[in-house]
Amino acid sequence: VYPGEVFALVGPSGCGKTTTLRTIMGFEQAEAGEVLHDGRLLQGPGVWVPPERRGIGFVFQDYALFPHLTVIQNVMFGLPRRGWLLKRKGLPRRRRRQIAKEALWMVGLMGLEDRRPHDLSGGQQQLVALARAIAPGSRVILLDEPFSNLDPDLRLATRNEVRMLAHRARMAVVLVTHDQEEALSTADRLAVMRQGRLVQTGRPEEVYNHPRTAFVAQFLGRTNLIEAQAQGQEADTPLGAVRIDTPSRGKVTLSLRPEHLCLCAADDEGATAGVGQVVSREFKGHDMTFRVRLGTREYMVQTDYAAPFRVGDRVRLTPRASAAVVDASDANIPVSAE
Repeated sequence: VYPGEVFALVGPSGCGKTTTLRTIMGFEQAEAGEVLHDGRLLQGPGVWVPPERRGIGFVFQDYALFPHLTVIQNVMFGLPRRGWLLKRKGLPRRRRRQIAKEALWMVGLMGLEDRRPHDLSGGQQQLVALARAIAPGSRVILLDEPFSNLDPDLRLATRNEVRMLAHRARMAVVLVTHDQEEALSTADRLAVMRQGRLVQTGRPEEVYNHPRTAFVAQFLGRTNLIEAQAQGQEADTPLGAVRIDTPSRGKVTLSLRPEHLCLCAADDEGATAGVGQVVSREFKGHDMTFRVRLGTREYMVQTDYAAPFRVGDRVRLTPRASAAVVDASDANIPVSAE
């Protein structure tokens, strides 16, 4: 994970996302492998650096703010204090307060220093937790489902703040989320996890448009899985000839996103490839989702809000983008053969 980069870990519950974060932070000790931060070994054979000495900030899902402390006192809490009782060198109170103010300025909360957590909105509380994590000078911040408790509008605003802060302050941010849309829109790179392994890593557009496995295609958005016969850069499918992103030969499984299909009225003459019947229609304001039955199976199609088709209409499906050739051995659902 690079400076200024938001890196998202996505995957189903129990796949190891939070355990990965806790291992990076030092809350968990891995049985094997290494954790390195800027070339420094934090965990490995015979080496284990405690969490407070790793220089990494952690923002919990529930914020973990102290309700009896003010905003600035919460941010100051993680800074080392000077005093003989602690038996260590620390920062004088004035310097700690200055650092806390700078952290609050970075997250856009100046003027709220003397409020208490219950006087803030959920998004503001999350930003206080973020300020507390970056105040000690952490260059790596770990976020565990940080926006899940926020309403949709606040979630969007807060994650945009985090993204801009990461880029501006050149911090590396590792974000754990189960929200695929959040990962796609927020991350510079993402990794899809399954059963403790990184299945695929890359830019959101790359992983979304060119999934390597059926699991990745199904988990990261919606898709149509199609069995086909490939011949070079094309494959024969129930929709007709479809371009594919990986030259192949023989039986293959393709992933074709609903928005990569066009829907038009079927004429009564000519070829029948790709001709089916609309069986359901979901209007969502800015777009619509149709289900179209071809033969023994149904296909999802995403269109704009103006598509005129109704349940029962005969329509033709036409691919307008290449399909991705995927490994179907890890599919969540069986791929129906035509």
